[in-house]
Amino acid sequence: MPHALIVEDDPNSLSGLSAILAADGFSVDTATTIAEARAALTRFIPDAVLVDLNLPDGSGLDLLQYLPAHPPGGALPVIVMTGNATVESAIEGLRHGIWDYLLKPVNIPRLRSLLARIPRPYELTEEVQMLRAALRRLGRFGSMLGRSSAIQHVYDTIEHIAPTEAAVLISGEAGTGKQVAAHTLHEMSRRRKGPFVTLDCRDAASVGALRPLDSLLFGHERGAFGGAEQREPGMFEQASGGTLFIDEIAELPRVQQEALLRALDSQTFMRVGGTNQVVTDFRLIASTRKAPRAAVADGSLHQDLALRLEAAAVMLPPLRERGEDAALIAQAVIDDLNREPAAHGTSDGVKQVAPNFLRECLAYDWPGNVRELQERVRRAYRASGDVLESLRADEAGSANGRELNGSRVQVTVGTPLADVEEMLIRATLDAVGGTRHRAASLLGISPKTLYNKLQRMRLN
Repeated sequence: MPHALIVEDDPNSLSGLSAILAADGFSVDTATTIAEARAALTRFIPDAVLVDLNLPDGSGLDLLQYLPAHPPGGALPVIVMTGNATVESAIEGLRHGIWDYLLKPVNIPRLRSLLARIPRPYELTEEVQMLRAALRRLGRFGSMLGRSSAIQHVYDTIEHIAPTEAAVLISGEAGTGKQVAAHTLHEMSRRRKGPFVTLDCRDAASVGALRPLDSLLFGHERGAFGGAEQREPGMFEQASGGTLFIDEIAELPRVQQEALLRALDSQTFMRVGGTNQVVTDFRLIASTRKAPRAAVADGSLHQDLALRLEAAAVMLPPLRERGEDAALIAQAVIDDLNREPAAHGTSDGVKQVAPNFLRECLAYDWPGNVRELQERVRRAYRASGDVLESLRADEAGSANGRELNGSRVQVTVGTPLADVEEMLIRATLDAVGGTRHRAASLLGISPKTLYNKLQRMRLN
């Protein structure tokens, strides 16, 4: 049976909360002050803590420093209760690592929804944690791929915030995998059995032509507007018990950003045309390709909403900063493509990967990041024979990426190697229209090495 500690100085609230937790299968210990709670913590490690923000001997957040840093089964869920919630207090609590906060008077259905997601002692085992660590060493973390130190830092952040209820902001360049990271975060959260609902704000204008954006988010009542013939749930309700992922939130209109912030603050919303408040029960994950501060500065992201979201932030590095992850991801795409024929019952052979192919993947800067890499690998796979020799196998006029536009270099026996190298570099640059990244890739060297060679050529 899971055990809970309730820290509350109001006797009626304490009695009511104890009854609710007991009915939901918890054994309960209580305290009315931080001092009593500290004494209770010397007797047992709870599976969950409910603590009032304002206590006779201090703030409920002061108790956090006395909680076990690494209890059995992972992070300890802490739910803070307050009658005077503000954006600042919510952000402070989330930065202290709390799981969630509840407004007083406590909404019982929402509390029970949270309690249902608190892991029982037998749910997180040592074997599961060992398996997850082994997969990370192999470069797999949920739906994400990569072994570099840059992406391992992202894994650490996701692992830390996934068990909480905190709203999350994922930022990174286009193509870095923000939706994959959001889905991984959902799958590692206590809401993983609930829905994962996505709104792409880049499509908001086209969606708005079919259904008002407020209706899409909040739902509407019958007769709320022309064509509203029946009540329709919005994404807030569709994501109930799960996660709402808002992709490119800086492109969400300002009015809807303000409405979203109010819903996060009050933990309620109202359907379009409705008169009754509906309790929220979703976790918000948002993404932006803009740097959050830049989005606030140019007015595309509401400052208070950014503050709320940045309390739990994930920054995805560009692929060019991820070491050899490009080769790992490329190989994974090829492995998936090799499995497709067998899945469809055909006997197509498995394609092999030449070393030059992986060298090209590592030499290129990938301005379009993971998305561009995956698409280029798929195109090269379709255009290649039994062996993938080059990323440019699909380009017209190339023969395995080695010959472009019929260009050739003729070398007389006895020509000094330095001269041969210079001739080959110049011919390759001419063949690719002067694009250094492509030339370096074809030559099997890094762009930096090519740059250094060109500098020496100019000096000579």
